Amino acid sequence: MLRRILGLALALAAAALPAAARADWRQYETAHFVIYSEAEEKDVGRLAERLESIDALMRMATRLSDTVEPVKVRIYHVASNVEVEKALGLTASGVAGFYNSNVLGPFLVTPRKTYFGQGDFTPELVLHHEYAHHFMLQYFPAIYPSWYVEGFAELIGSSRFMDDGRIAYGMAAKHRGDAIGWDWVSLEDLLTKPPEKVPLDLYGQGWAMTHFFTFSKTRSPQMRQFLAGLGAGKSQAEAARAAFGDLAALNREAHLYLTSGSFEYRPVKVEIRRPVIQGVRPVPAGEAALIPETIALRDDELSIYRKESERSREEKLRNENLARIRAKVQRMPNDPYGLYLLGEAEWAAGNVAQSEAAADRLLALQPDHPRALVRKSLALAGAAAKLQGAAREAKAAEARRLAVRANKADPNDVLPLVAFYQSFHLVDAKPPASAVEGLTAAMMTLPADTRIRQLVVDEMAAEHRWGAAIAALMPIANDPHESPRRTAAREQLAKLRAEQAKAKGAAPS
Repeated sequence: MLRRILGLALALAAAALPAAARADWRQYETAHFVIYSEAEEKDVGRLAERLESIDALMRMATRLSDTVEPVKVRIYHVASNVEVEKALGLTASGVAGFYNSNVLGPFLVTPRKTYFGQGDFTPELVLHHEYAHHFMLQYFPAIYPSWYVEGFAELIGSSRFMDDGRIAYGMAAKHRGDAIGWDWVSLEDLLTKPPEKVPLDLYGQGWAMTHFFTFSKTRSPQMRQFLAGLGAGKSQAEAARAAFGDLAALNREAHLYLTSGSFEYRPVKVEIRRPVIQGVRPVPAGEAALIPETIALRDDELSIYRKESERSREEKLRNENLARIRAKVQRMPNDPYGLYLLGEAEWAAGNVAQSEAAADRLLALQPDHPRALVRKSLALAGAAAKLQGAAREAKAAEARRLAVRANKADPNDVLPLVAFYQSFHLVDAKPPASAVEGLTAAMMTLPADTRIRQLVVDEMAAEHRWGAAIAALMPIANDPHESPRRTAAREQLAKLRAEQAKAKGAAPS
């Protein structure tokens, strides 16, 4: 899965806060968020109101229909950037917040205070920046250049709340200071050369370009055309020339826009559902104690890391986090949340037997726990794949029954749909149309999950639905970050296009 981190200036030295979880963590639910915080309720209320307002702003700006079912994001409102860095295995890095999406769902970690940054750089800006990443990746999964991903988040994060309650959409990113104008990269290079060949300030110039393309009446529709071209499979250079025409003229116009120093913004009034906070509950002690490990849990494919050293470091961090989870669960062996998290962490580490054992212990406490049923179902389906004949069919059927139970226990959770599909796929049985539809729905709900996306790609290819397979694979193949995962996706993409051309009786493009 993709992780977007807001990197800023080096953090000032700060004493580490106590690691032990406090007893006053509470969970607040709104229309689009689930917030975990130790802060005063009035402070969380203000945070929630502004989050819902930013969500409404983006829905208005992107014309997202109200009929689209929201995927609620968990917000972990931790004490400071020290806790943020611990979750990532960093120290004095300048990272002030991050967004991630894993098997537990999409979540965002943001501090109540930071030990660096002055003036316009605030924890609220960090929070809104990171939520913009989720909004883009969740509701508009497509092919985006990395400068636009960060530029869009900066555009939203920099928007200010005015005294009359309106939001100043497009307010200048003053926290970037003079850095916005330094080392301007020519748009001719930026739009025609591979991203890894063009050194770029993703935040400063990314904000300036996104602001320009958003507020320019002539260039805004061209930007939409450019993104559509990328989504249709054109190279960045092809899409840019087709959309913008003369790139030298585009560069002059954009640079002049930046150096003029006058940036338009729009005061926008948004409507949000009230009361904003729809429910509050104390977080149980076991879950509160595991918040540091919860926000440190990562299960994206290690193949997304380009260098062996990066993969080794990531694997080490995951193993250390798993060890901490095991130790805490050992001290509270009957805690439902602890067993749930342990089962997911063991599965992410490839420890199927240990994950199944944790699921069994959780099911003994809560027989209809949907995620425990999913883990048990997947473990049984994997075991069935190693059997033959009637034994294989019986084990697969048992896995299928558990997946159905999990779906009934929580119809809104998409992982039971994945488990149901896998109960056929892992034993080489043709999945029914309902299983394929469920898998596709899971991909649409969790678009950043590359494992689910790859299952869809392979299923579409098996059915010779080449166009659908290509469309599903494009976000992986066009990831702006080089990695073995992207390389494999591009190789598969070439094969799929060749098969598609063969089916049409034409030479592959």
